[in-house]
Amino acid sequence: MTNTTITNTTVTNTTTTTPVTNSSSLQQAIQLIPPPSPNFFQTILNYTALAYNWLIGFIQKILQSTILKSDPSLATTYANIIGWLVSLTAIYIILVVAEVLRKFIGYVLIIGWAFIIAVMILASGNFWH
Repeated sequence: MTNTTITNTTVTNTTTTTPVTNSSSLQQAIQLIPPPSPNFFQTILNYTALAYNWLIGFIQKILQSTILKSDPSLATTYANIIGWLVSLTAIYIILVVAEVLRKFIGYVLIIGWAFIIAVMILASGNFWH
């Protein structure tokens, strides 16, 4: 076994690779996206509260003019409960739809992978020999 020592050798890399994140066009595109305003999330919460209060008021007016004509003061209590149930039902429906979409996309992925594998096997020509 012999040991070889190399001295005074300079190795330079002549190939340059630019990662996607260092791309100048990507950096320019990122700079065009404005940052969210400092009150962005506060504004979203304000609109959500406004919509919820509108819903409660709407339900309260319906209850006062129909079912609870004899005791309109109960309409506020029942409107708050119904408002919570409506909100939770909406969230539940969104989650169910998301679950259905997740399952559908999963089936599409399984079928897609099976199809591409079958096509590659058949295209190779080695399957029948």
